[in-house]
Amino acid sequence: MSPTLLSSLKALHVLAAILFVGNVIVTGIWTAIFFRARRTHDFRVAARAIVFTDWLFTVGGGALLTTTGVTLAIGRGYPVWGTPWIRQAIVALALSTVMWLVLLVPAQRIMLRAVSNDAEDARLVSAYARWNVAGWTATAPLLYAVWCMVTKPA
Repeated sequence: MSPTLLSSLKALHVLAAILFVGNVIVTGIWTAIFFRARRTHDFRVAARAIVFTDWLFTVGGGALLTTTGVTLAIGRGYPVWGTPWIRQAIVALALSTVMWLVLLVPAQRIMLRAVSNDAEDARLVSAYARWNVAGWTATAPLLYAVWCMVTKPA
């Protein structure tokens, strides 16, 4: 693989990481702000934005991140599974993805349907609490994966 192609892939890989991890963190923050305003604003708007940004930046960024990462590893001659820091980052990404699919997506579906009124508020609060805790928990492995990519531990 040419040095120019490797550099371009690395730039795309870093951009994908920024979009992916950045979206995860920023979504948690702005959703908390919007959740506190649920008495005056329909929280389903925020829930729809979560789903939209998840498809665009989390799924899209994650796919670009994985594709460029594996391509870079192969292009540089690293055995993907045989390189500890690459393997650790892949496992961390997989763990976060499973948590997203099993815990976050079901809570998002409830938040999409919940109406911001007194009758539905307990259901919304419960779903948001699960989503919030699971989301920040699922963020930790992503930050570990970034750390692996930067520090390349043995």
